[in-house]
Amino acid sequence: MNSVPFWSVVQADIERLQESVSGGRGFLSGLLSQGFLAIFTYRFFHWFYERHVPTQPIRFLFERIVEITTGISIPAKARIGKGLRIHHFGGIIIHSEAVIGEGCTIHQGVTLGDLGGWGGAPCVGNHVFIGAGAKLLGNITIGDGSRIGANAVVLTSVPPHCLAVGVPAVIKNSTKDV
Repeated sequence: MNSVPFWSVVQADIERLQESVSGGRGFLSGLLSQGFLAIFTYRFFHWFYERHVPTQPIRFLFERIVEITTGISIPAKARIGKGLRIHHFGGIIIHSEAVIGEGCTIHQGVTLGDLGGWGGAPCVGNHVFIGAGAKLLGNITIGDGSRIGANAVVLTSVPPHCLAVGVPAVIKNSTKDV
């Protein structure tokens, strides 16, 4: 993922908010949502991180405030493509080495993490849907256009355009058939 101008990435995030709301009131509530607050805070400090501009201890303070008020932890080191949508807030933990592609949707209770201090972090492709409570753990790759079912525990890579459901997750047929 190459460095993209700050405002164009934020604009893509805002456009994802507009997909599901109509009218100014719905749009304003989207801008004021906890998910967008967490994404914007991440984008702001990630911009500085990419340019090797030190922001500590201010970054730590802002990240903790966002984490406490929203239940969402997104470290500035993570790499997230434009157009991320956090559909419902709360309990979302993203590993600092995780990679998330463009146009992804994450629901509440999702963890993108390592295997308890080892095993690397997930790499999520473009336009991936991650359902509520899903756990993506370890050095795995989630292919473009895949869907991760609610409460799935994904420990192996998922090919593009597939569905992963269950504990541990089982890969089902193409999402084009679902």
